[in-house]
Amino acid sequence: MHRKALLEALAEELPPGTIRFSSKLASIATEKAQGSPEIAVLRLDDGTVIRSKVLMGCDGVHSVVSQWLGLSEPASSGRSAVRGLAVYPDGHGLKKELRQFLSEGLRAGMVPISDTDVYWFLVNNTVPAEQEAGTDPAKILREVTDNLGRHMPAEYLDVARHSDSGNLSWAPLLYRAPWAILRGPAARGPVTVAGDAFHPMTPDMAQGGCSALEDAVVLARALSRAATPADGVASYVAERRGRAAWLVAGAYLSGWVQQGGTNVRGVRGYMVRLFRDWIFYRFLFPRLADTMWFDCGDLVEPNAEGKTHSE
Repeated sequence: MHRKALLEALAEELPPGTIRFSSKLASIATEKAQGSPEIAVLRLDDGTVIRSKVLMGCDGVHSVVSQWLGLSEPASSGRSAVRGLAVYPDGHGLKKELRQFLSEGLRAGMVPISDTDVYWFLVNNTVPAEQEAGTDPAKILREVTDNLGRHMPAEYLDVARHSDSGNLSWAPLLYRAPWAILRGPAARGPVTVAGDAFHPMTPDMAQGGCSALEDAVVLARALSRAATPADGVASYVAERRGRAAWLVAGAYLSGWVQQGGTNVRGVRGYMVRLFRDWIFYRFLFPRLADTMWFDCGDLVEPNAEGKTHSE
């Protein structure tokens, strides 16, 4: 699914004027009037002051809100990812299936998301060329086709060469340590975080966006049941910590055994392969796969007739 399409679908459900664009957060504070619940006070760089019953920071891996809360900075996984969207105006003719390719220190893949568009990626151990390419689409694509991915199948390289330059990126893969998610300050009064601002993870289990949507459902449900916004926020964080930490750990481990451990030599390399083939795939991977079918529950409670919100 195009991220743009998802954002547009969500935005269409909001009243006009709800979303404020081109706004930069300057400061966050909380205040409490006598006899009233604690609120969040946001000051924007244009001088605007917004008072809110709840502040949920969904501002990504370098979240200003998570920094204000005191969560630890995301750590580098030692890997980076090129992501692109190939466009075939007359149709690509590919089967609608995910295809992945592994080689030493590399993992690549592609999957059609429509009759004309194909999402593709390449995950590599971080190299100096990433800094040199910066955000230049031509340099990024040249590094993929002429260097990093030159041994990939011709079909994959053809998809990469059809990339829309506006949807091509190369960035380090960051994650927040699971113990920081379990024990870190993820809430203060009515202020909390969600998605990558709370639990950034590597993409190896493809659960980043899904877990952010889970956050939204759980937070909405917790707020609807709580006596105060701060109570709802605290309940949300308590419910989400364990699953988020497990997803981050599982994604990191999955990526390491599938890609990071492939270029380890000697006795250590043998132990890595032993762990991967006899422990990870036999015992851990099935449990990780089950997490993809997680049910975070209904957005609202079933009504008196026993019908759910979806009905």
